[in-house]
Amino acid sequence: MKRLMAVLPFLLLSCSDQGWSCVQRGDTLFSMSSSGAMGSADKGCSCDEMRSFERRAFGSVDEEALGSDFGC
Repeated sequence: MKRLMAVLPFLLLSCSDQGWSCVQRGDTLFSMSSSGAMGSADKGCSCDEMRSFERRAFGSVDEEALGSDFGC
């Protein structure tokens, strides 16, 4: 049991060390981890990137939704 407790923090650290990048495909914005996993835009995209995407894709920015959904 002590051995597991000593190894567990290292296992958790290695799992959480994924870098996320912002990806735009067509009219979709999302994040992709360095291991290829897809996630929500806020994992890898900045508020400015999300605003810019909304402006290009939809012609306007819903500031209220950005604030409530992503804390921008």
